[in-house]
Amino acid sequence: MRSTLRVVTAVTALVCGATAEIASAGFPCPLPCPPVVRIEKRVITCFRTEYRTEFKEVSKTVFRTVPEVVEQEVRETVPVTTWREEERQRTIMVPRTVEVTKQRTVVHTDWREEPRQRIVKVPVTKEIERSFTVTVPDVREEKRQKTILVPDVHEEERQRLVTNVKVVPENHKKQIVSLVPASVSAVDPCTGCVRSYCGVAPVAQEVNFTILRKVPEQHVENYKVRVATLRPETQVFTVKVPTVREEVRTERVPVTTFVDKVETYTVRVPVQRTEVQAYKVPVTELVPQVQVYKVKVPEVRQEVRVRKVQVTVNKQVPEVIVEKVPYTVSIQVPYQVTVCVPSVCNP
Repeated sequence: MRSTLRVVTAVTALVCGATAEIASAGFPCPLPCPPVVRIEKRVITCFRTEYRTEFKEVSKTVFRTVPEVVEQEVRETVPVTTWREEERQRTIMVPRTVEVTKQRTVVHTDWREEPRQRIVKVPVTKEIERSFTVTVPDVREEKRQKTILVPDVHEEERQRLVTNVKVVPENHKKQIVSLVPASVSAVDPCTGCVRSYCGVAPVAQEVNFTILRKVPEQHVENYKVRVATLRPETQVFTVKVPTVREEVRTERVPVTTFVDKVETYTVRVPVQRTEVQAYKVPVTELVPQVQVYKVKVPEVRQEVRVRKVQVTVNKQVPEVIVEKVPYTVSIQVPYQVTVCVPSVCNP
């Protein structure tokens, strides 16, 4: 809005300057009404500078290492092994087997019969009557009590914090600038009289407006809830209890006893006798013997040999390459801007 006031003031000054020039030039015509100022929007083209990176090809010479294989003569001393035969002697132990007579004592066992006596237990069985006590299972009824928890529901009153949103109107003031018709004073160059003409002038006004603002309000609210609980309850029930009672019973059972009895039997008794026996055993003994044998003895002599080997040598070879080098270029880029231009319109 300040820029609009500045434009209107500049246009008014321009009109007044033009009127003064006409009056100084001596034109006899009367001064017309001041022109009406109108704001127009125009699109103009401007340019800004942008920097871009581009690449250009540049030739340069580089030296590359190229491997090259070359044959070279190498003299080396190699040990050469030769073999010669030698006769040697050694003493070995040769096994020989001979028979040797030895004696040993052998034990022989003979058997003879003898009569003997022994006392054995002979079983005798007879029936006797005896009493015994047995346990007989029985069932009796009993009344018992137990406490169980029965689910129950009751209402409880509780409180909670509730937030409500309330719309509250608020009055505010702001200033706006508007163009209103007004009289403009100007000096007539012919007569020198001051005249008033119609025109527009910016006026700042305060305007009242109302906005609605949401204000949260909190209050305590009572509500009822159903609470599940367990209450104890006693129940009487009848159970069958197993019991045991004793009974005396009589039965006839066979009883076995043992009676001593003398018994005659025949046994075989071992009788040992010794006997001397002669026997031959082969015995192995070692006899020394001289043996002649041939062995190969190695002899090492030094021999100079020449051989050709391939050696890799690095060679520097010049090479021209082309590579891209970055550089910065400034470019004028057009862009459009919308501006407000005041225009003078004659009535």
